[in-house]
Amino acid sequence: MNLDAHETLSDLRAVLRSTAPLSDPADVQLAAFWLIQAELLGLPEFGIGMLARDLERLDVLEGAPAAEATPVTDADPIGSLDATGVPGVVALASAVRRASQSVEAHGLAIVGVRGAGALGILGLAAHSLASRGAVALLAAQSPATVAPWGGHAAAIGTNPLAIGVPRGDRPPLVIDYATSTLTLAAVREARGAGAPLPEGSAVDESGEPTTDPAAVAALLPAGLVGSLTGLVVELLAGVAVGGRVTDPGAPLSRGAVLIAFDPTRAGGTDTADATAALDREWRGAGGHLPARFDALTADAAELPETIPVRDEAAAWLRGRASEASGA
Repeated sequence: MNLDAHETLSDLRAVLRSTAPLSDPADVQLAAFWLIQAELLGLPEFGIGMLARDLERLDVLEGAPAAEATPVTDADPIGSLDATGVPGVVALASAVRRASQSVEAHGLAIVGVRGAGALGILGLAAHSLASRGAVALLAAQSPATVAPWGGHAAAIGTNPLAIGVPRGDRPPLVIDYATSTLTLAAVREARGAGAPLPEGSAVDESGEPTTDPAAVAALLPAGLVGSLTGLVVELLAGVAVGGRVTDPGAPLSRGAVLIAFDPTRAGGTDTADATAALDREWRGAGGHLPARFDALTADAAELPETIPVRDEAAAWLRGRASEASGA
């Protein structure tokens, strides 16, 4: 069904405010905007439906403390965010705000996130920062669902990476990908549709290949390079920032790391033009660059009048927004 974009944005803000009352209003607004953009990208599994699942996680964690941060101050461009007790997408928006402030003050920011739920599309966060002139690299770690290359049991998460770089003649160049052959969202989609998974994408509990989404015990990595890249993400976004949980009794969560910097202060005097030139050379050589983020606006005022939303997600949002407004 098609919903009014700005009414949907308002409903999302109301829901997020009710579940993250201590969060900065700017973070809530940006998080709601990203959820709308996920729907516009045709990735509803990272939009309203994802928020519904993440709020179910928070219901289980009811009573957990709200997110607290080690502030990024003028004296320190590095900080961390404990995202326990808030929607993951709001925690990511908070990390972007803190990073943006630090890049402006220092030219550099490193923000670690731990205890997070579903973060959404990392490329949207990279797009937000690159739209402001920064180069941004984000990586996210999650509970073990992916086997090592040549392995037979889950050891790391799908562990996506995203980078956003200003581009002179077009919107920021954004690259966002998982290090596994499939995402968990794709497995859920296949299970719901009763469709098989691609060959060579998953194994069952005995370590044997399977195409049955209901039988998946572990996803497979995107080759040896994808496997090692996933391990790198696990070290950066899991081990290094406290995202990886070693206590078997602790709730499952995600970790993330955000690194952003001002390219002019790193020697990149013509970064935007150089990115545009590289884009042309890459395509001219027969290469592919993701273009899904190119059509996105960085301004909520420029959203289309309506957005397509699945009926189930629309009904959930209306009910939850009504509850939030009456609270």
